[in-house]
Amino acid sequence: MKKLLVFLTACAMMSVMFSCGEKEESSAGDSSVVQPVTHEYDESVDKSIFVGKWECCRLVVNGNETTSYRGIPIYAVFQYNVLEDGTVTLPDSLMEVADPNNPVNYTWGAISDTEMEIVGSNGSVVAYKLNDGKLENTDKNSQEIYLEKVDEFQYFDFKSFYEEMVDQFVITPVETDAAGNIIGEGEPITIGGD
Repeated sequence: MKKLLVFLTACAMMSVMFSCGEKEESSAGDSSVVQPVTHEYDESVDKSIFVGKWECCRLVVNGNETTSYRGIPIYAVFQYNVLEDGTVTLPDSLMEVADPNNPVNYTWGAISDTEMEIVGSNGSVVAYKLNDGKLENTDKNSQEIYLEKVDEFQYFDFKSFYEEMVDQFVITPVETDAAGNIIGEGEPITIGGD
């Protein structure tokens, strides 16, 4: 149970960190239902260029290129199987540790012949532009995400990773400016464990 809570916390942090679209309350005023603000989609676009498996090949956070995020290799942080029917699935290794009672579903749409976005039912929205064979996020608040098309996803054992963290907590110290905005991160610190 503890590993599930650690995983859900990590997923929530990633969703917030990489959520690029604005959000609105539903029309009924129910603030518990997140309605992401998305682009208009161009249905005349040949969407086949976006269909396939995409995984992160480069990640820049706060101006620093990184090979992992919270101990997870960058390729495993973003792995999307973009399907012709407008849905997006995640790798089986991630679904093994996802909460079946609170699933996040993903869809996608083509904005133009070189732009698309992925929308999560949790309110996350990331728009990407095709540039030199790679997708890169267009709203680069504090991060730059680059995805490359692959035949198969690289495997990352999320289950074992979170089982090892049962008795450990990893915290990342942050540096903030006077307004409380995060302007830098320190090296992660592991507390507890063997």
